[in-house]
Amino acid sequence: MHRIPEEFRSKVFIRLFLSYVIIIAAFMLIYFGFYMYSYSSHYADMERREWQQQTAAWGMEMDQQLFAAQSLCAAVNTSESCRSILQTAYVERKTIDTMQLYKVLNELKRIKASSSNMNVYNVLLCFQGDTKAYSAGSVISFDGHSGILADSPFIGEASVSGLLGLSSPSNVLLNKQYLIYADTYTAMGTSSARGTVLVLLAQNGLQTLTRSALGEDVGSCLLRNGEVILQSGEVTDLVFTAESMVDSGLVYQVYVDPAVLRAPFTFSVLLPMLMFGMLGLVFMLITYRQAKRYYQPIGNIGKMIESKAGSQDEIEDILDGIRGLIGERNGYREKMVTISPYAQQGMLHSILSGEVDNQRLAVLIDEKYVELRKAYFMLALVNVAGVSGLEPGTLQYQDAQELMEHVCREMTTDEVSVVCCRKSIQELYVIINSDDEKGMENHFYDLYSRCVEALDDQRYAVTIGVSRLESDLESLRAACRSAERALEQMLTGGRGCVYFSEPERGLQERSYYFPKDALKRMTRGLREGHLEDLQAMLDELYRVNIVENDLPLNEVRAMVDELHLNARSALRAAYDMRTTHIQIERIRDAATIEEIFSYYRTVFETALQKSRELDEPAVQSGLEEEICRYIDEHFCDPELSLNRLADQFGVSTKMIGLICKNTYGKTFLQHVRDKQIQRAVQLLESTDNPLEDIAQQCGFTNLLTFRRNFKAVMGMNPSDFRK
Repeated sequence: MHRIPEEFRSKVFIRLFLSYVIIIAAFMLIYFGFYMYSYSSHYADMERREWQQQTAAWGMEMDQQLFAAQSLCAAVNTSESCRSILQTAYVERKTIDTMQLYKVLNELKRIKASSSNMNVYNVLLCFQGDTKAYSAGSVISFDGHSGILADSPFIGEASVSGLLGLSSPSNVLLNKQYLIYADTYTAMGTSSARGTVLVLLAQNGLQTLTRSALGEDVGSCLLRNGEVILQSGEVTDLVFTAESMVDSGLVYQVYVDPAVLRAPFTFSVLLPMLMFGMLGLVFMLITYRQAKRYYQPIGNIGKMIESKAGSQDEIEDILDGIRGLIGERNGYREKMVTISPYAQQGMLHSILSGEVDNQRLAVLIDEKYVELRKAYFMLALVNVAGVSGLEPGTLQYQDAQELMEHVCREMTTDEVSVVCCRKSIQELYVIINSDDEKGMENHFYDLYSRCVEALDDQRYAVTIGVSRLESDLESLRAACRSAERALEQMLTGGRGCVYFSEPERGLQERSYYFPKDALKRMTRGLREGHLEDLQAMLDELYRVNIVENDLPLNEVRAMVDELHLNARSALRAAYDMRTTHIQIERIRDAATIEEIFSYYRTVFETALQKSRELDEPAVQSGLEEEICRYIDEHFCDPELSLNRLADQFGVSTKMIGLICKNTYGKTFLQHVRDKQIQRAVQLLESTDNPLEDIAQQCGFTNLLTFRRNFKAVMGMNPSDFRK
């Protein structure tokens, strides 16, 4: 017969132990119910958000295709070579000479090549009543005469023959089905339509793009003004919609099986419940062990009191005994100075930045003025950067750092100590100190998620570089350097991640690609003003080194350094005779490879823009004031455009754009849009007019365009603003 443990003979122990058991059991039941409900609802919401984001992403990618086609049509309309052949053959009724034809075909070929969109199959120009179509590099003859589109621009799935009513059974280009973007040809902005410009987008490429964005078995549909243009896959009841930014009547729809919203209760999902149940049993066992451990001296006190006084009041006697023993623990804790107050006083920042010499640091360690309470620590460098078009200012970065410091204070517990200090306006040192060696990395993932949640702002990207595990305070500076090297991995990995320190690779033979004639190509492109050649060379470097090859981090750094040296030398060589030079600085802050390439693209664009500004004669101040006054008086006119201003004042559209940039600090379209939204805000605040009337009074052609532009400027819909 098993003997009952002695502690269970005491009512004090039984009541204490059972109270904890009941609390643990009740908490487990509440957790199980809440877990099942929250998991199901969270899974459905997460799936909806994910599919909505995928739909928006697919819509943006399709918009890029249409925007590229729109730009190509505009380029053909402004082509001098196309206008010249129209004037010669169809206005003056003369024979087109070989040189004119050669220029037109090569101009169309150049326009097609200027687009980086690989899905653009061809660009065609058909004049009204003609029996020929001019494409990139060739002339195509057909039966019948081409006409003018009744509704332009046209976006839809069709063949060229079917769209223009042509007959050419032997020509594959005219009879094959494409996604066509077609617009009228007006010969450099004149009011009368003279023909049609067609941009042919390959369906195979668009289908590949759709499958890449949505998956293989997902249905999709492209509608324009309620009519289906392009559809693939199966139509289901669960529909996600995204509006086009290119055409107000264009809508993208994605059809998803509603079964994706049902949460799968697999073993991996139920595993946390099983583990939590086991954890509850473990807690009960721990509760029993701890209760037994701490009840032992209480039981001894009870025995001592009973033997001396013979009292029958067991609980009161035990409490009296405990009160007498409390004083024995006073003064037990050793006085020690931790690292936390030194972080507040700047001592930690001085150690990390190297302002404390080795001799002084050794004294601090030996005398135990600075010591870590736990056995292990890891150091992280937290970087916060703006990723949207509007770069946050100094005050915004300071607010972001205060939020992250608050997160560090909240993470501090008896088992884990979290200390932080600022390195710069965008970077923060964080030290996590714990006795749990294996769970250290999880704390940094928790730190990342909490920082993102605390900021709750898509303008910021949080990136963390983490050092190796250390156990000696003398390794604090080495851990700092290790965290900085870990953060450099964002160069190829991008922002918004947690990077851990990796072993350094030794010196290797150069393996990255860099053209031998890169300096010559850059210089020629800058001198001749060929921005597309400079962009093509940057795209080539990015594609070969980043997309096609998985280069180590040190090779990527070397390639970026060589790019900087060549760009600086090309700028000096191209503008050595100019009074104004372009200043180019090496990027020294933590940055991604995409941000670095974007920086050099901007450098080349700025250089060419300044060069054109020096070469183009300045506009008279009186005419400039007259143009600005006209814009500010007619910004609500829906017919106001760059071409209209250029025709009215006798200057180029490029000069109008330059005047707006110098006067308002923004482009013509941005200034007009901001003025329209300012007027809309005044009407919303001062009148009760319907939104349709306000949109029309402010120069918007339809309510959808008004809502989209209002939300882009004000951050909310006009109806919400009025509330």
